[in-house]
Amino acid sequence: MNFVRFLGFICWLTIAGAWAGGEAKLEIGDQRLTVEIALRPEEQMTGLMNRDALDSDRGMLFVFPAPKQASFWMHNTSIPLDLAFLDANGVILEIIPLVPFEEKPVQSQSSKVSYALEVARDWFASRGLKAGLKVKGLPKT
Repeated sequence: MNFVRFLGFICWLTIAGAWAGGEAKLEIGDQRLTVEIALRPEEQMTGLMNRDALDSDRGMLFVFPAPKQASFWMHNTSIPLDLAFLDANGVILEIIPLVPFEEKPVQSQSSKVSYALEVARDWFASRGLKAGLKVKGLPKT
């Protein structure tokens, strides 16, 4: 591993330690949203599984250590969700509706995904929020 990648990994671990299990307040346009932060692999694998509900002003933010093509599924997840893939600048790349208990993975079109944001189904559409908007308040990757 070269030195620059090593330093990047150490920075990511520092951020992960600071944000793990925490929350963040995000802004998209004039909308506000409180999200749980999922940084560690076990947090990301569990996501919103085995929950009965999700408040309309809440969500989960998945933070990846490096940009990638992201893949999600709805194993043991009964809540209808929308999933937004974001780039490193917080720009929404795409928004995908997720079907409860669907085992087939949904993959991002882009390989530049640094964050994924899960919210209740139709949260984005009901507020007129679309791909191309910037999410503010994100932890740095």
